[in-house]
Amino acid sequence: MKRLGARLLLLVLATAAASGLAEVLWRCIRGGGGDRPMYFRDAARKPFGLRAPISLLDAADREFLLRIEVPWPHPDMPPGVATTPRPGAVEEWFGEGYEMPRKSVTGNVTWRPGAHFFICYQSPRLDYFDADGCVEYRFNRFGIRDRDDLTLDKPAGVRRVVCLGDSFTLGWGVRREHNWPVLVEQALRKADPSVQVINCGGAGSAYVDEYELALRHRHGRFRPDVVLVSLCLNDLLVTNGKLCHFRTAALPDDDVPDADRPWWHASRLLSDLARRLAAAHALDLDPGRDWVAELEHLPADHLWYRNKGETPDCYWVSGRPQQALRRIHEWCDQHGAVAAVVVWPFLQSLDAGAFYPFTAIHDAVRAFCAEESAHGSAMPFLDLLPALRGQRTADLWVSPADMHPNERAQTIVAPALADFVAGLLHGR
Repeated sequence: MKRLGARLLLLVLATAAASGLAEVLWRCIRGGGGDRPMYFRDAARKPFGLRAPISLLDAADREFLLRIEVPWPHPDMPPGVATTPRPGAVEEWFGEGYEMPRKSVTGNVTWRPGAHFFICYQSPRLDYFDADGCVEYRFNRFGIRDRDDLTLDKPAGVRRVVCLGDSFTLGWGVRREHNWPVLVEQALRKADPSVQVINCGGAGSAYVDEYELALRHRHGRFRPDVVLVSLCLNDLLVTNGKLCHFRTAALPDDDVPDADRPWWHASRLLSDLARRLAAAHALDLDPGRDWVAELEHLPADHLWYRNKGETPDCYWVSGRPQQALRRIHEWCDQHGAVAAVVVWPFLQSLDAGAFYPFTAIHDAVRAFCAEESAHGSAMPFLDLLPALRGQRTADLWVSPADMHPNERAQTIVAPALADFVAGLLHGR
C-alpha cells in the first residue's frame, strides 16, 4: 500500500509538473496573439498596424492617422493638430461645427478631405481584394466616400438621396463601386438619370444621435429629397463583439464578465482549448433566451459597456435613438424631404433553419416608425433581414475577423434598397 501511495503521489506531481510546463510553453508560443488580421496601408502602400490612443502612437503612426482623419476639438488633443470647426464656426469642407454627445480623443474623428489609404487583410482573402489583400479608400473634398465632382449646390432637376449611417454605409471592406449606395444609384438611374445617391456613412458618426447632428450641421447642405437612415444592430444594442454577439464561452478572457468566468480561465491553455471547442458554435445563441431583453437590461457598469466606453444612453433601451430619429423626421419635414429607416441584421445565424436571436429589435424599430404617424406621418421602414435570411452567414463577411457585409452581401441587398428608394422618390 505504501508503494502504491508513493506511485500515486509521484503521478500527481508529474502530472502537475507536466501541466505547468505545458502552460508555460503555451504562453510563450501564444505570445501576444500574433499579427493583426486587419491593418492599414497609406497611399504609397506603406503598412501601418494601428490602433492605439493618439497619445500613445509612435510618430510614424500618428502622422499616418492624422493624414486620413480629422479629430473633433478636445482638451487632450496634442498641440498643433487641426480639428473640425468649433461649435458655431463654419468651414466649407465640413459645414457648421458642433459638440459631440460623447467626448473622446480617438472616437470623435471624421475622414480628412482627400484622404487616400487601404484597408488590408492577412487572410483569408476575397477575390475582389487586390494583390496585397487590400481595399482602396478615397475621400472627396467633403470628407465623404463619394464622387469627386459632388457639389453643395443641387443642379436643377436632380433628386438627391442622402445616406446616413456608420461603416455599413461607408462600405468597410468593399470597393466603392460595389458599395450599396453606388449599386442603388446605378439601379435607379436606369429609370431616372437625375438621381444622385450620396454616401455620408461613417463620416464622424457612430450612433443614431450623431447621425442627426451630422444631418443638421453637415450633410443637410446637399439639399436631400430623401434622407435614408441606415441602422445596424450595434447602433441599437450593446454587444460583446463589434458586429455580433458571441456565446460567452467563446469570448477572449478580457471580454468575459467576472460572474461568468469559469475556474479554467486561470489557465491560458485550458481557456484557449475551451474557446476552440466552442468555435464552431460561437455565434449560435440559445433559442430559449430573450437575447434582446437581456442585452437591453444589462447594468450600466457591465463589462461590455466599459470595454467600449459606452453607456445605455447610446442604445434603444434609453429612448435616445428614437428621439434622434424623430428629430431627423422633423428636419426632413421642415426641408421638404422624406425621412426613411433601413435596418441591417447582425450577420450571424442567418443560415437556413438557424435561430436568429434579434428579431425583437427589428420589430421594435418597425413599430416606432409606424407610430411616427402620431407626429404627422409614419417613417417608411425597410428591414434587410428577409433579403439576407437563408444565406450561409460566413459567405457574407469581409473576413471572419471583420464581419462587415462583403460585396456579395451588398449585391444581395441592393435590389430591395433600390425598390424601397424608388418608392420614396415616386411618392414625392
